Amino acid sequence: MAKTAVLFRSKYGASKQYALMLGRKVSAEVVENEGLTPQLVEEFDTIVVIGGVYAGRVSGLDFLRKNLRALPGRRFAVLAVGATPDSPDNTAELVKRNMKGDLEGIPLYYGRGAFDEGALSFVDKGLYGVLRKAAEKMRPEERSPLESVLSDAVSPVSWVDEAYLAPVISFLSGE
Repeated sequence: MAKTAVLFRSKYGASKQYALMLGRKVSAEVVENEGLTPQLVEEFDTIVVIGGVYAGRVSGLDFLRKNLRALPGRRFAVLAVGATPDSPDNTAELVKRNMKGDLEGIPLYYGRGAFDEGALSFVDKGLYGVLRKAAEKMRPEERSPLESVLSDAVSPVSWVDEAYLAPVISFLSGE
């Protein structure tokens, strides 16, 4: 495998867990994706960005958007981490919303994260409360996968599973 950097942005910890697991699995350097410059990662042939999904957006992609052209010849991949159950529709929606413009064509994979109501920031707790109340008013069959999680999740819960890394590892090994 090429020399790989795993860049992560983690608000509540699941993205960091995946980054550390992936780093161990493929002997990659794991770096928090905050204040990075292209010069700090120019020695790497492959860069994997791991970030949480918040309101349909993958955190940490700003580094790629700003610096993709400054890192020519590199391979990139993204692992989006969220509470919604994994499904082809969910991944397709994340690709559609996040992998536009220069990011189009970069593979995006999905790993299910964790949820801990007690760890939520003040703003996130307020948003969660509004969304949960709305979801609870719906019949279960009318809820989206995320609305089902919001109304049914017993907090704290973690769905972090090394198996979600398999497609990323396949990408890194060129399969």
